[in-house]
Amino acid sequence: MLETTRLKLVPLTHAQLILYKNNPQALAENLGVKYEVRQNDPGVAKDLEEAIEFWLDKTQTCAHAFEWYTNWEILLRHEGVAIGGIGFAGLPDDEGKSMVGYGLDVRYHSKGYATEALQAMVEWGFSHDALKVIIADTPVGNIPSHRVLVKNKFRVSNRDQDLIHWRLDRS
Repeated sequence: MLETTRLKLVPLTHAQLILYKNNPQALAENLGVKYEVRQNDPGVAKDLEEAIEFWLDKTQTCAHAFEWYTNWEILLRHEGVAIGGIGFAGLPDDEGKSMVGYGLDVRYHSKGYATEALQAMVEWGFSHDALKVIIADTPVGNIPSHRVLVKNKFRVSNRDQDLIHWRLDRS
């Protein structure tokens, strides 16, 4: 678990991910937080479904390093509620790269929570010698996500018609 001023980030185990997918209220109970129905951006529903299946597969097959392959639930420390998730897409590759992704319940946008959570994940990731570069992709029109990355010192490495590709090198 990681803690920041306002947040706790909890890496979900395989068993917790099953609850995440099938019984979010039971997951909230398991984590000791209040249950609120998550209000995700409808535009990311398909990506989230794919991510859940990835997490379920990888946390089972890569249990020794599940933290690199799971959703880290973002919890508000003082309110005791889950507001989103963040995580890497796996162990660093041969070049020392791993991708990060994040998403928040729409009710918690524009409050600095994603920036704070990403800062904690960057610090955690770079505490592992194998990680040299963190990459991220955002839709061209997702200005709030661009701001989160810029505040965490990511820079644009490339762009195409649909996506902006970002990177942060270990300093």
